[in-house]
Amino acid sequence: MKMKKIFILSILAGTLFVSCNNDLLDPFTPGSLTEEVAFTSSTDLQRLMNSTYGLLTNREDIIFSSVFTDEVGIGFANGGQGINDDYVFFLNVSSASPSNIWTASYFTLSRANRVIVFADQLLATTTDAAEKANLNRLKAEALTVRALSHMKLLSYFSPDLKSNDALAAVLITRVVTSAEPGMQRSTNGVFYASIHSDLDAALVLFNAATSSPYSGATAKLYAGKNLVKALKSRAFVLKGDYTNAEIWANDVISTSGLVLADVSNYNSVFHTDSEPANVEVIFRLKRTLQQSSQAANLGNGYASVNPTKDGSPFYEIGRSLYNALSTTDIRRSTIVHPTSVPDANYATSTDYRNTDVLVLAKHPGTSTVGNLNSDFKIVRLSEMYFIKAEARVAAGDLAGAASAIKSILDKRYSTAQTLPVYANATAAWKAILDQRRLEFAFEGYRFIDLKRIGVLAGAGINRDPADYSSSSANYPAGNPSNLPLTSPKFALPIPQVELNANPTIQQNAGY
Repeated sequence: MKMKKIFILSILAGTLFVSCNNDLLDPFTPGSLTEEVAFTSSTDLQRLMNSTYGLLTNREDIIFSSVFTDEVGIGFANGGQGINDDYVFFLNVSSASPSNIWTASYFTLSRANRVIVFADQLLATTTDAAEKANLNRLKAEALTVRALSHMKLLSYFSPDLKSNDALAAVLITRVVTSAEPGMQRSTNGVFYASIHSDLDAALVLFNAATSSPYSGATAKLYAGKNLVKALKSRAFVLKGDYTNAEIWANDVISTSGLVLADVSNYNSVFHTDSEPANVEVIFRLKRTLQQSSQAANLGNGYASVNPTKDGSPFYEIGRSLYNALSTTDIRRSTIVHPTSVPDANYATSTDYRNTDVLVLAKHPGTSTVGNLNSDFKIVRLSEMYFIKAEARVAAGDLAGAASAIKSILDKRYSTAQTLPVYANATAAWKAILDQRRLEFAFEGYRFIDLKRIGVLAGAGINRDPADYSSSSANYPAGNPSNLPLTSPKFALPIPQVELNANPTIQQNAGY
């Protein structure tokens, strides 16, 4: 008997889906993109969900955040990367970074929406209890990924994360066909409501499950209730709703079964992707040998060959970031490769780019999956402690904020640290921002962190003057100032690829 075809997998042309990088799809794609693919069971749907996770491994937002802010300096092996666009704060509708962040997010949403639709279709016809459980789990995973993708779009393209009325991006909670007319941006309020609706629905499904096919370290590779709770906390903190952000952060801290990494295993989170199952990472995207290519590998966003001095680093660690790393902080050895050659007199060096070599070690890859091909760490437990600290400052409890920060610092040093003392709220916000800079360096947080709490902390992009002098040829009028937080460039432009297909969409101010 011929199997009923529920879905034909195809690449959409037109609104929102205007280009495709096949590197992002391998090895997860369940069959050729141009062939008919029948979905008749949860096994088929699992393959589509795997491809959805694969689409999340787009490094553009991570590299953009590093280069546009103050995480990198121009490396001695730079061949032109960044120095005429992101590094010099140049953004317009044709810039690559906004385009890649936009299109990658909508490709992911396209897949996630299909998983949800097909899960519902299969649930309506199956009577097998085990099959229903699998389909509900896959639907919950897809709802979580949909919320995560919408949150990324809001974070980068909304000009005011705390305003319900500010425009975010185009909300996509259904399968969109190429024949539909251009869609308009929704407000933050609509985005936040959809994000929490998806996460709440996913949590109901996860809580109803009596078992899971994932256990141990493998469970971190798939959306689950710990990730749902963490994303709810993150969404509330983006909105500035610290009461609810703290509730969900505390829930994760107390019920996830995870503990913070310490000096004995922090490096394994990044250098080997093999930390113990109960340590630090809430959700990571696993990279495979089949996926290994320079166009997609995370570490290849910073270096050409390997994470050493001889590995052709076109970006190095920004000097101000390097200066902020204590020699007794485990995060220093995670970030700084031992082949680095720091110049004690870098500030007066006449050849700074070549005398002060600060090589990034955080995304080295492994021998089993490929050089510079590291997993993407999407959510970590330490973020929940930082959210708790922010919530305490917002509540006027500076001692509580200090206690939350100390919980992290005690694990990043080999000895217990002195409890911080903050003179006022601004100092507390600044301390949180500074510690987040060290904790989440080169993980895609810095741009959004500056956008969220930079004004509260009285601090913005903080590049060392030497990092400007290293690329002074690109500044004919002299070295620029660090980009002020009032710049409209903290909301990315709606990219040209979207404008071409959707010319009536409202553009952000300043573009």
